[in-house]
Amino acid sequence: MCNLYTNNVAHVSWNGMLSKVFTIENGVKQGGIVSPVLFCIYIDGLLRLLRESNVGCFIGNVFVGALAYADDIALILLPHHEL
Repeated sequence: MCNLYTNNVAHVSWNGMLSKVFTIENGVKQGGIVSPVLFCIYIDGLLRLLRESNVGCFIGNVFVGALAYADDIALILLPHHEL
């Protein structure tokens, strides 16, 4: 597992030109088989804290303050004046 996420490099291709190579230091691999699981493990603590602190949006008793799938997340917050 460590080999999948260490010493990764990339470059940007734009208009037929290539950037200098740079090191990828965070994130999960796009399309990686284990990426959704790794993201869930990483983000689980934040989602629990949001639910437990009542920050976000509830529909009835169901917490929907953060919608997350794979490596994407959308936080749903009410404007301050509606709290």
